[in-house]
Amino acid sequence: MAIPEHQENSKNPMKKKKTHKTPEANFLYELNSFSKSKDLKSAISLYESAISNKTRLNQQHFNTLLYLCSIFATDPESKDLALTYGFRVFDHMMALNIHYDEASITSIARLAAVKGDGDYAFEMVKKLGDYQVLPRLRTYEPALFCFCQKLEAQKAYEVEEDINKVGLSLEEPQIAALLKVSAERG
Repeated sequence: MAIPEHQENSKNPMKKKKTHKTPEANFLYELNSFSKSKDLKSAISLYESAISNKTRLNQQHFNTLLYLCSIFATDPESKDLALTYGFRVFDHMMALNIHYDEASITSIARLAAVKGDGDYAFEMVKKLGDYQVLPRLRTYEPALFCFCQKLEAQKAYEVEEDINKVGLSLEEPQIAALLKVSAERG
């Protein structure tokens, strides 16, 4: 006697049922794929599509987009696109009242530093305290290196002071940058 097809699948544990993923899950899957392949343009296109389809975005979605924008911000061909969308994504995240974390602040600080705005980068790092989140050394680096590059020694020292205040220790690249700005500014 032949078993009807709908019963056959339930008795055979090796056959998987097709699952319907949510738009959010599909978005994350595709976004992670673009992140792994470092494809900023496709990630932005996916983001635009998600917005037009009213896909609910979460912190993980935004962090991935911000990360991609921050790594492309130093690429001459992608810099403008990365900066434009990086700040747009961050503003969208804030408009939705999605709390930022250390990763999102590190990315936005990197974008600000590429624009030459060390003040904004440092302000964002200090805002982590609003959420009782401790920054990491990588979170401070964009502001510190931006101030050092622009020979704004006093501001660089303020960043160093804040780093020490939260219990972090400078490493060789940060010390070298501070020594260089100190030597150049006397």
